[in-house]
Amino acid sequence: MSISADRFWRENEAVLAEVMPQLQVQRDNFYSQPDWDVYQLHYTSADGMWLFSWLSVPKGDGPFPVIVRMPDYGSVHDIVYTSLRDRAVVMNPTYRGQRRSDHSIQAKYPGLLTEGIGDPSSYVMRRVFVDVLRAVDVLYEQNLAQIGKMAVIGAGLGGSLALAVAARRGVVDAVAANTPMALGNPLAFEPGLAYPLAELNDYLRMYPDQRDAAAQSTADLDPLNIASQIIAPVLLSVGINDNGSCPVAFGEELASLIHHCDLRVYHGASEGGGHEHAQIQMSWLSDKLGLG
Repeated sequence: MSISADRFWRENEAVLAEVMPQLQVQRDNFYSQPDWDVYQLHYTSADGMWLFSWLSVPKGDGPFPVIVRMPDYGSVHDIVYTSLRDRAVVMNPTYRGQRRSDHSIQAKYPGLLTEGIGDPSSYVMRRVFVDVLRAVDVLYEQNLAQIGKMAVIGAGLGGSLALAVAARRGVVDAVAANTPMALGNPLAFEPGLAYPLAELNDYLRMYPDQRDAAAQSTADLDPLNIASQIIAPVLLSVGINDNGSCPVAFGEELASLIHHCDLRVYHGASEGGGHEHAQIQMSWLSDKLGLG
């Protein structure tokens, strides 16, 4: 890890440590089912930002394994179907600017990837990574369920967030990251990329004098910086035609730096293996979480 990236993580974790989560919990009667209860969580992150998360808890006695599904690059991160919900706690956190976490900042898509990118101190994406650390910390503040083994999963930006959480929080037991976004890596600024990474070049076409500043603001977020710190096993999927989130060369380099990485390369793009890989991931997660 670079000296700058190490400083970034240490300084931001120190900021989090000074902010009380102020967790508020409300049962959601609409989404709750006979086999599980769904709750709305509200809590504070860095800068006093109020954040939102869905949390579902199986009926019965714990401890329960946990699946934390990290948010991708988009405005809505809602409850999604999983056949494991009746046996595992499932958390769907959001970051600042997303729907329900947009009291102080309303994210634009495209737009958030370059919001404040001219200066590291104002670049919103740096705080996005802090927000998901706070979400995992909140799991240990709640008293709705006893927590067992934990898996973090995500796709695109969510894949990068999942890897970052695994690197910075030793409580993670497994990671499933699909086409993690190469934000922070130099190749993210190469011309001809698809969205969402293409936002960076769109910005530089308008502000060509900001190239060095943009590179400095994003560099600490490069997943390669934290890859070697991940101790948990990782299931990583990439697509050979992906040039908008996780170009295959980046994915292969990332996999080589992770201690225990099962890399799956598919003949696709940013969908990360699609239905085929979804079935593999479900089986893999069940095994790692002891769900049979």
